[in-house]
Amino acid sequence: MFINLSRLMQGMAEREVMCGLEVHGYLNMENKTKLFCDDKIDSDAAPNTNVCPICTGQPGAKPMLPNRQAVEKIVAIGLLLNCKINKRLLFQRKHYSWPDLPNCYQRTISGSYSVPVGVDGDFLGIGISDIHLEEDPARWDPVTGEVDYNRSGLPLVEIVTKPDFTSSEEVRAWLKKLLTALSYIKAIDPDAGIKSDVNVSVKPDFNRVEVKNVNSFKSIVKAIEHEILRQKKEIAEGKKIQSHTMAWDEKFEKTTFMRSKESAQDYMFIPEPDLPAIIIKQDYIDEISKTLPERPQDKISAYVKKGVAKEDAEVIAGDLYLAELFERVVKEVSPGLAARFIRKELLKIANFQKKDVEELGITEKHLVPLLKLVADKKITEETARKIMEKLGEKPFDVEAYIKRENLQAVSDESSIKAFCLEAIKENETAVSDFKAGKEIALNFVVGVVMRKSRGKASPDQVNRLLRELLGK
Repeated sequence: MFINLSRLMQGMAEREVMCGLEVHGYLNMENKTKLFCDDKIDSDAAPNTNVCPICTGQPGAKPMLPNRQAVEKIVAIGLLLNCKINKRLLFQRKHYSWPDLPNCYQRTISGSYSVPVGVDGDFLGIGISDIHLEEDPARWDPVTGEVDYNRSGLPLVEIVTKPDFTSSEEVRAWLKKLLTALSYIKAIDPDAGIKSDVNVSVKPDFNRVEVKNVNSFKSIVKAIEHEILRQKKEIAEGKKIQSHTMAWDEKFEKTTFMRSKESAQDYMFIPEPDLPAIIIKQDYIDEISKTLPERPQDKISAYVKKGVAKEDAEVIAGDLYLAELFERVVKEVSPGLAARFIRKELLKIANFQKKDVEELGITEKHLVPLLKLVADKKITEETARKIMEKLGEKPFDVEAYIKRENLQAVSDESSIKAFCLEAIKENETAVSDFKAGKEIALNFVVGVVMRKSRGKASPDQVNRLLRELLGK
C-alpha cells in the first residue's frame, strides 16, 4: 500500500497528541460455550468448575474447531465497523510464560503470520486497523497466586484502532458510541464490560507508549490524561520518551513501568498446528451483512430529517430498544411528538423507578393512542404526562381510562374563560405584577387555571384568554 509520507508527517506536526486503542470485549453468544471446547460460560460459577482438559492445557488435549457463533459475531463486528473481511483466517500461537496461560501460549488470529478477520475499517472518523478473534487467558491473582480457569478459553474480540485520537475526551465519546453500535447486534457481553490497551505518544518524536489492561471508561480516560502529562513533563526536562509498556495503577491513578516494549518476535508467533485455516466465503459474509441493523449514526440522521430534535434523536438512537419502539410509534404518530414523549417522559419514569425502559411494560399499544389524542387536542400534554406516570406503575387501556376518568380536554371557551375569571379574582397580587410589566407573573395565574381545569385546558388557550381579559 502506498503511503504519502510527507502528508503523514505534516499531519503529525499539526497534532500535539496521538492516541490509539486496542479494545477487548467478551463475545455474547447464545450457546454460552467457550471458543475451543464445550465448557459453559458462567460468570457466577464457583472457581475452576467450568473447565476441561482443553482449556486447562492438559497433555495431549487438542482444541475443538472454533465456536461457529464466535466466528459469526466477529464477522458481524467487522462489517459493522466497515472493515474488509478476509477470506482465510489462521490461528496463531502467541507465546509467553504467565500462570494464566496453561499452555504457555494464547490462540489468536493475530501475529506475524496471521491475517486479521477484518482490516481497514472506519467508525465515526476513527480508522480501524484490524479486528481479530482470540481466546482469553485464565484469571490469575498475583497476590495470592491463585488461578481460576473458568475464564480460560472465553472468546474475545480485539478491535485495534489507528492512532487517530487527539484527546482523552474524544476517546471517551467514541467508546460510548462504539458500545452502542455493538449493542445493536448484541455482539459483546454487556455485563462483562470492556478492557483496553491504550497507546499514547506526544510531540515532537511521537514515540509510542502502551498502557496495558485498563478496565473501565473512567480508567481509560485517566490513563491517557496521566500519560500525556507524564510524557510532556519528561520532554520538558530534556528526556527522551522510551517506547515502553506501562501498567495502570488503579489505586494511585498513575502509570508505572512494566517492561520494555515487546515486538512480535518476543512472542515467537507460530501457526497453530492443531487448527485448520477457516475459509470464509462471500455468500457467508453477504448473509451476515443482511442481518445487520441500521447503524446508530445513520438512525440519528434519519430521525433529524423527520423533524426530531438532534438531542432527542441521539438519545433514542443510543438505545436499541428505544429506537425500535420509536420506529413502531411513528408509523401512526408524528416523529417530533413521539420523540419528545419517549425521550423525556418515558425515560424520566424509568429513571424515577430505577428500571430499564423495557421493564415498565409501556409499548406502542399504549403510546400510539395516547399521543394520537394529544395530536388531535382531545387531551392536553399535561394530562398525557400524568397518564404515562400511571402507565409506569401498571399498563392499562389508555382510551378506556380517559373516558372513565373524564379526562378529555376542555375546549369549550366559555368554560375556560370562567376558570380564568376565577383565577384573576383570587390572585390580585400576581395580576397587578403582570399589569406592571412582570411577564413571569402571568405563568402563576395560568397554573391556577390549569389546576382548576384538572390539566384539561390548553395552556396556550389559557394564556391567550388571560391576556385578553387583562387587556394585554
